[in-house]
This record gives sequence, structure tokens and C-alpha cells, in this order.
Amino acid sequence: MSNFNVMPAIDLIDGKCVRLTQGDYAKKTIYNTDPKTVVSQFLDFGFNLVHVVDLDGAKAGKPKNLKTIEYIASTGVSVELGGGLRNKDHLSSALNAGATDLILGTKLLELGSEIEEWMTLFPNQLVAGIDAKDGMVAVNGWEEISTISAIELMNQIGEKGFKRVIYTDIQRDGMLRGPNLDQLKIFAKNSPIPTIASGGVSSLNDVEKIKTLIDLNVEGVIIGKAIYEGNITLKELSQC
Repeated sequence: MSNFNVMPAIDLIDGKCVRLTQGDYAKKTIYNTDPKTVVSQFLDFGFNLVHVVDLDGAKAGKPKNLKTIEYIASTGVSVELGGGLRNKDHLSSALNAGATDLILGTKLLELGSEIEEWMTLFPNQLVAGIDAKDGMVAVNGWEEISTISAIELMNQIGEKGFKRVIYTDIQRDGMLRGPNLDQLKIFAKNSPIPTIASGGVSSLNDVEKIKTLIDLNVEGVIIGKAIYEGNITLKELSQC
């Protein structure tokens, strides 16, 4: 299954590598003050694409850690960046900082005709990020729950040209209790574009379970806390 992609994650607050529990900013653990050190370890084991979230940006509604993104990108790794990307200037700034793929999250609920312009300006670089709690879309750094379901939103944006969609179950995120496979299956069946799973991975067994959904166009998984807590080693992941 060589087309299944494992992406290690880095979440940034004040330029430091952190993880939240269920998206709660009050439940923050700092794992490393130097993201470049972390990325170098990823590269050593062959991970060339890193999922990075600017948590300060997600909360503020604009990118806040672009200098750190430049620092990370200077290693040569490809950066998939989300958090606070709300307009085309934000997207351009992220690209200038070294990001290669750009994740739109909260902004997805507001996209109108401007998305066509963005698809032209940033071809094959836009990724949809849908974060859900009880099947409903969470926005603004996960601090609010909208009235639209993840599947409804996917149906609205699925044909607009996004290269893939990241589906995060925030009730599982950072909990190390395994992914919500049933919800992931339902979502993937309703997605016309490839799905990346995120949230809850705690072991290699979880990764293998997600890989069984490749026939539903689930083409990868994002892993964060399980790496930082030592539940899964980078060497083990590199062999998936």
C-alpha cells in the first residue's frame, strides 16, 4: 500500500511544539522548544511531508507563526500548513514562508465565489480541513461548534478542486484512545476526494486499521501525540 501516506504532526504555540487534548488550549503540553530538531528526526526516518498547525493562528484568525514555518521549511521538508488561513494574503504569506500545501478550515463555511479565484491562484495546493465533534463542524481553533455537519460541508466543497480533505475527530484528538473508525468510514464514503484521517491514533494497530479503509479513498493518517509520548516510534512508522 505504497500510496498510503503517514504524516507526523507538529502543532505550534509561540514557536514551540505542543499538543492539546481534545483541542483544549488549557490542556497544553510542550514537547520541544525547537521544531527544527523535531523535523530533523522526521527526515532521518524518511518522512518528507509534515502536517503543521499554527494554533495561535487558528485562534487569532491569521497566521502567527510564519517565522517558525520558515525555520521548519529550511530543513527541506514539505510543510502542509493550517491554522488562521482566512484570505488570499494569508495563503500567499504561508507559501512565501515555505509551506507547500495550505489547509482551509474555518474559512470553508464562508467560501463563495472567491474559492474559484483561490483555486486558480494556488493550483493543487489547497487542502480542506474538516474538524468535527459529534459529527458537527468545529471552527475558530475548535472553540465553537457550528450548526453544519461534516458530511454536509463535504458535500458543499467536494467538487471545488481541493486535492484532499483532512477529517479530524476532535473528541479523539490527543486522547490516545484510537480513531473513531465508524465515523471515519461514514465520512470517507461521502467524500468525493481523498481523505486523510486525524485524531486518536495510539498504536501501530490503529494505523493498520485505518489502512484497511484505503478502498474508501482514505489515503493517509496524521499522527502526533502517539509519537511524542513514545507509543509509536518513527522507525516503526517508517515501515508502515
